[in-house]
Amino acid sequence: MAQDSAQAAPPVQASLPDSLKRPYAIKWWEVAGVVGAGVLTMAVVDAPVQDWSSNPDHGSQTAGDFADAFRYFGQWQVIVPVTGGILVAGLIAKKPAVVHSGLRVGASVLLAGAVTGIFKYSLGRVRPYDTNDVWDYQPFSGNAAMWSGHTALAFSFAASLAQEIHRTWATVGLYTLATGTAWSRVYQNQHWVSDVAIGAAVGIASAKLATGRWTIFGLRAPVPLATPNGLGVMWHGTF
Repeated sequence: MAQDSAQAAPPVQASLPDSLKRPYAIKWWEVAGVVGAGVLTMAVVDAPVQDWSSNPDHGSQTAGDFADAFRYFGQWQVIVPVTGGILVAGLIAKKPAVVHSGLRVGASVLLAGAVTGIFKYSLGRVRPYDTNDVWDYQPFSGNAAMWSGHTALAFSFAASLAQEIHRTWATVGLYTLATGTAWSRVYQNQHWVSDVAIGAAVGIASAKLATGRWTIFGLRAPVPLATPNGLGVMWHGTF
């Protein structure tokens, strides 16, 4: 009987922190505030910084090397191996909590990447190395400055991984790397300041939404489950 009961046991879900039990609901005015801050940055900050970053005399070899190094933190070549390593380690060690962490990090980055891809090609903002006009938008033209994909991926990766490690040193280090990625895109004249500012906001929001810390329109992210036969997901919303 004991064996039958064990076989019939329900799926085991990783214990949830309070931030997942009582997620924060995003307000419309908070979204409007981010958009407004982005527009203000375009109007006030973008042009002066672009003038500086496009000046060939502004930089140094050392700064350029740092920019190249920081840029990789927002690329799939770094994100995929780290995320995959977490998943593989959890599977090998048979630790569902570690597997769940890998799934949440992966979901955060995938959400940031998908949303960024849709918007940047729809908006069609011209990159600063091709124009001096901060308001130069050409929808569906192939221009893809707004917003920075490197920055969005870097901040979604940093935010989600920091939540899983939950240590001050990790949070500071990961957000420093993400900030360095954003700086590198402006320094190398690949993006306007507003591109990386909004990219950072989207990256953090993606991590919070994908990991269940935040909700939007009553929707929560799927919750990973560990079962005796493999992995599954549970999803619910409040309407």
